[in-house]
Amino acid sequence: MKPKDAIRPIAVAVTAAVLAVLGVATVAPAVFAQEKAPETILPGHWQYSYKIGGILPVGKEMKCLTAKDVAQFSDGICTRRFKCVYERKVVGDGRIDLKGVWYDKKNRPAPVKGKGVYGPESFKIDVNVTTIHGLPLAGVMEAKRVAATCPTATE
Repeated sequence: MKPKDAIRPIAVAVTAAVLAVLGVATVAPAVFAQEKAPETILPGHWQYSYKIGGILPVGKEMKCLTAKDVAQFSDGICTRRFKCVYERKVVGDGRIDLKGVWYDKKNRPAPVKGKGVYGPESFKIDVNVTTIHGLPLAGVMEAKRVAATCPTATE
């Protein structure tokens, strides 16, 4: 190591200390920056797609997710047709892990498990459910945000 190379890290540290004393903000190198995983998804116009067995498409729909809908994302997946109760509900750091029961309008249980990943503008959840009639079903729910705002009612 050359003598000037040994002094360089010390010079950088001293410069940063002097700037801090003077009240000048410094920016840490990108090497030290860590991206925090999103707490939840972003509101906006979303496109959902559903597949059975991971390959057979069974539906696609567009949804407008409000701030309230986004807040409920961390409560686990659920639709208006069911009451969803989870004994294990882990939604954070870009990962989803759910285990619980969906109850239909007649209060019939359907055990469910879900695992997946999410980011601010997309998510994918593998779902395994045993229907109210005892039929095991595996599926995939994927969604992506297509716009930050939702179309108006006249569009």
